[in-house]
Amino acid sequence: MLLDHTTAFTDYQPVDLLLDLRSGDAEAQANARLRPQNGGVLPGTLIETGSGFKQARALRPGDMVQTFDGGLREVVNVRHSVPRLTAMVHVPAGALGNDAALELPSDAIVAIEGDLALDLFDLPVVTAKLVALIGYNGITTALPERLARIHIECAEEELVWCEGGMVLNAAEAETEGFYELLDLAETRQIVEAGRIEATETFEIDEDAEDADFFGVEAAPAPAFDPIDLLFGRYAA
Repeated sequence: MLLDHTTAFTDYQPVDLLLDLRSGDAEAQANARLRPQNGGVLPGTLIETGSGFKQARALRPGDMVQTFDGGLREVVNVRHSVPRLTAMVHVPAGALGNDAALELPSDAIVAIEGDLALDLFDLPVVTAKLVALIGYNGITTALPERLARIHIECAEEELVWCEGGMVLNAAEAETEGFYELLDLAETRQIVEAGRIEATETFEIDEDAEDADFFGVEAAPAPAFDPIDLLFGRYAA
């Protein structure tokens, strides 16, 4: 049977397919508009580049930044987040290898390297959220501030050198990244290890100090024998 209307052989596309395509586009656009909610650096943070230190707000795609173990790497994207109330943490000089005191966001991702990382986690370098390190080497909380955040992204996950000798993950924090991101319990092991080390370092042997002062050798304390109590040898 022949059809005599003009749309008989017109190409068409199912309506439900069109709806699926449009919803997919909308979802992709929504994801593109999402801004990172943690990690990153403050706009005024100095980042080491191939031409010296630059503020994070001045970095652009194509700039070269100095990374922890990869040398100079190209910045492929710089994302800005809107200012929000940010809990701050004070990092005194020397606490994390930095040669100057710094105030950083509490959710900054910092690198911990050396013997401590090897002894506790059998890794040359690990990363942790700064807030979990409060109490380690004098790290304390600071007053919150309303600040923007900048996320610097390279082709691969990188740790970048910042002012004062700090090494930070300047991109958004990833739980499955190349560098191990410690959870709270693991990070507190670092704090506890630092506390034990400090206690051992500053433990004072009063008898030894007295002996040094008077120029004599400290005599060991006599061993306690419960039998001596029977004879009143320890009576006042």
